[in-house]
Formats: sequence, structure tokens, C-alpha cells
Amino acid sequence: MLDLIGAWALDACEIDEAAAVEAHLNTCPTCAAEARRLRSAAGWLGLDGVLPVPEGLRHRTLTAARAKRPPALIRTLLGAYAGQASLLDGLLDGVRPDDWQRADPRHETVTGVVAHLAGNDAMLAADLGLRVVDIPAAAGPGVRDAWWEQTQVLMEGLADEAVLDQPVRMASSQRPPLRPLRDALVQRAFETWIHLDDIRAVIGKGQTTPPPEQVRRIVELAIELLPGALDAHGAARPGHTVRLVLDGAGGGEWTFPMGAEQPGGAEVTIQADAVEFTRLVANRRSPDTIRHSATGNQAVSAGVLRVAAMLGCD
Repeated sequence: MLDLIGAWALDACEIDEAAAVEAHLNTCPTCAAEARRLRSAAGWLGLDGVLPVPEGLRHRTLTAARAKRPPALIRTLLGAYAGQASLLDGLLDGVRPDDWQRADPRHETVTGVVAHLAGNDAMLAADLGLRVVDIPAAAGPGVRDAWWEQTQVLMEGLADEAVLDQPVRMASSQRPPLRPLRDALVQRAFETWIHLDDIRAVIGKGQTTPPPEQVRRIVELAIELLPGALDAHGAARPGHTVRLVLDGAGGGEWTFPMGAEQPGGAEVTIQADAVEFTRLVANRRSPDTIRHSATGNQAVSAGVLRVAAMLGCD
């Protein structure tokens, strides 16, 4: 964090890095004092007598820096994915031999859950031109090893360079839609977390909750997808909008159109817990069971929740 504080004092941080530094300074008096000292020193750095920058220097410097340290957004997205993958790997490390054949409501067994997850990771690897790891047919640790190897292929293949706007297939229970790589990376972390909790439920363990910033990215991806999904499922209301108010970690307030056309007046307001909303998006909560309140047209709000529950990967 001290390295970032130095960059922050010079206003040289990425947006998300600056936010992380400022949040840390609010809770750490030692770092806050150091930050004030560095910021004061930075104020003495003037611009008088600055020499002209040689042509091409900025490009060469940034290229070299990015080769050593990937851009902040890539690091953030890969970090979220790596974090959930590490948690799942740790869980699977303690799975007993007979647990691999325990029943799962969506993918038959625990082995089936891991194989499904590995297959979706492999689809992204293929779209990026990375190596695809074969998934063994036998149940048990071999499937886990293949899944983990595929996660490492993705993380190592994207660690140095990534074109976040590159279109790739998103995991879907229907025809995989094409979305930018940045969205697919949010989804990989999201799906890994959801299947982590699926397996925890099968072997009798409690649910987990991702960090607030990951919850927020999942919500924002869902909101980007919802207008098109409402159109596709015949639930669009051209000219109308939904106001979504989510409480708790990762929460906030969003307004989005109920279809592809330009929005007009607000039709409904839906309020719920942010983490529970992401579980709804994963179809781990139903529109009937998720705790929420809605004002406005109740049939419309029910339709929005129904379509939101269809956005998952299963």
C-alpha cells in the first residue's frame, strides 16, 4: 500500500487504485500521516523549466510499464477471479472421495459442477486463443486438477496483455452471447463463486459472500444485460425504466430501460439486498422467494425479477 500512497500523492493512480488508497487512509492513521507528508512534498514539485518530452517516449515508457505491470482493470478483474478460484480449490482440497458423487440439483454431482465450470473456463480460453485443457471423464480429483489447470492458463495468458473490448462468448444456458472480455471476466469470478457455494451446500457448509466491489461489478453487468433480456423474453416496456435500489455490501442505485428503446418515465422501483440480487441473477433465488419491496406496477416488477433470474450460466 505504501507504493500506491506515493503514486496517489502525485495523482498518478488509476481510479480504482486511488479509491482503494483513500479507503485505506480513512482507517489507518499511520498511512494517513505518511500520505499527508508525501502530498505536501509533492506540492513543492513545480513545472517551471520542464524540458520537452522526446517524441515517442511516453508510448515506450507505458509499453514497458504495462509489460511489467498489467493495467489496473485487468489486475482487478483477474484478482477477483483468482480469489474465488483459490477459495474453491481450497474447498475441493478437503473434499472426501465419496463427496465427489454427492448429488447436485443442476449438474448431477459435485464432479459435474466442477466439470461444468471447467468447460465454461475452457470456452473463454478457446476464444482468446489460449490452450484448452481436456476434462477427464472419470469422477474425482482428476476433474479438479483439469479445472485448476485451466484457470491458471487463463490467468497467465491474460497477465501481461489483454484486450478488454475483445468480443468473446459468455457462458449461458442458451446460445452463448458475445460480450467484451471485461464482462466475461466478471462472469468467470461470479460463476466460480456461485459454484463454490453450490458445492459448500452439497457437503453441508454455509454460504460465502464476495467482496463488495465484486458484488457491485456483478450487479452492473446484470443491469447491462437486462434491457436486451427483457426484449428477448417479451417483457420489454418501451419508453419505461426500472429503478433498482440495492442495500448492503456492493449496493447502490441504478436506473435502466425496460428494453432497447430510449427510456422515459419510471415504471417501478425495486429494492432488495445486493448480494441476494446477485444470487437471483444466478438463479439461486427465485422471484417469489427473494426478499424485496416494489412500488409501481407489481406485474412489471415481477417480470423484471423473473427475467433477471434467467441471466445465469446454468
